[in-house]
Amino acid sequence: MAQVFTGLRGDGQGRDSDIDTVIRLLAYLWNDEVPQRQFQDCVDSLSGFPEFDESSDEEIIDPREIHSFYAALGLRYAALYRSSGDAEIALKCAHTCLTAMGQLDQNIPVTAFFAQEADCQQHVISSYPLGGADEIAQLRNADRVISRGRLAALQERLSN
Repeated sequence: MAQVFTGLRGDGQGRDSDIDTVIRLLAYLWNDEVPQRQFQDCVDSLSGFPEFDESSDEEIIDPREIHSFYAALGLRYAALYRSSGDAEIALKCAHTCLTAMGQLDQNIPVTAFFAQEADCQQHVISSYPLGGADEIAQLRNADRVISRGRLAALQERLSN
């Protein structure tokens, strides 16, 4: 979700601070020694993102806005989980990611992002607890590759 967010919002829209928050959060998420209070700081920052502005009654219909929202929401849930340890929040994060990939599948012909996300989540659950730095590095690299593919597909869709 971090690559989707930075890919959609990192184009000079005055969101440099938001991009920095997402990149910092991503580094924190892959580090099990980061204190919970730092994740709460990220939750607070993410909550101030325009994607969560409730002052508008307008329905979000622009695909860039929709996918930016899902990405920010997934990141917010991930940070919230790490700040609290509440398993219900981890489930909300997983659900948000699945919903976002299902939405992407509906708008891009011949894709299976939802199934791919479900497989990734199942793999992580069945591998828990992770065996160490090498396994975490492999998981992070696989995640990076998958995210790049999702962003590329999304950017292609948006350019058409």
